[in-house]
Amino acid sequence: MYTWLLFDADNTLWDFNAAEASALERTLLQCDLKWSEEVLGTYRLINRAAWTDFENGILPKEQLRDIRFKRLLEHYRHDHPVEELSLSYRTYLAASNHLLAGARDLLDTVRSRYRLGLITNGLREVQRPRLANTGIAPYFEFIAISDEVGAAKPDPAFFEHAAREMGHPDPASVLVVGDNPNADIGGALAFGYDACWLRHPGAAAHPKLGATFTIRDIRELTEVLGIKKPLPGKGNGNLNLS
Repeated sequence: MYTWLLFDADNTLWDFNAAEASALERTLLQCDLKWSEEVLGTYRLINRAAWTDFENGILPKEQLRDIRFKRLLEHYRHDHPVEELSLSYRTYLAASNHLLAGARDLLDTVRSRYRLGLITNGLREVQRPRLANTGIAPYFEFIAISDEVGAAKPDPAFFEHAAREMGHPDPASVLVVGDNPNADIGGALAFGYDACWLRHPGAAAHPKLGATFTIRDIRELTEVLGIKKPLPGKGNGNLNLS
C-alpha cells in the first residue's frame, strides 16, 4: 500500500525522554538549582510550551534555544547565565544515543520493503550528532530537520520540502509515523498523507485526531504494514487500525 515511510525522530525512534533527563541533570550541576523529578517535570512543561509556540509560528527560532532555560530560572528564582546553560544542555543532548526499544530492529525490517525518510523538528547542532551517535542515518534516503528546512511540522512548507525530497510521490503512497498529534499526525493528514500515531502510555486521547492508525509501541508498525513475522520482544500493545 505504501512506498514511503516517513519517521519522526524524538520519542518515535529516539528515546527523547531518557536523553532529555540525562542532559538536564548534567546541565544543572553548573548552577545551584538542585536536580529533582519535580524540576524535570517543570522543565518539560516549559520546553513543550516553547516548542508548541515555535511549531505554531509564535516563537521565533532565534529565541527557542535559550528561552526554555530563561523561563526555568525565572520559575525557581535562580540567577545564572542562560546562554551557558542552554549551550551545555544542547551539548549533552547531542551526545546522547538513546533509542526506543525495538527501533533499530524495526528499521532493519522495513528498510528492504520501503523507502525511508526522517522528518524531525529539532536543532541542527543537536539532531545531526545524535544521528551519528545512534548510527541510524544510513537507513534514510533523506533527513529533514526543521532548523535546516526553515519551517517546522505541522507547517505545510515542511511537508512540501519532504515531498520534494521524495520526488513528489502520490500522497496515498506515503505514511508518516510519529508521536506528536499536532506536528506529526495533524500535519501529515492536512498535507494528504496517511499517519500512524505512536500513542505512548499516558498520552492524552485525541478522539478527533483522525489518525489512519494508532499504535502503542513502535514495533507494532509491522502489524500496520502487514509484515507477519513479529519482531523479537514485541509487547502486547493496543493496535487500532482505524
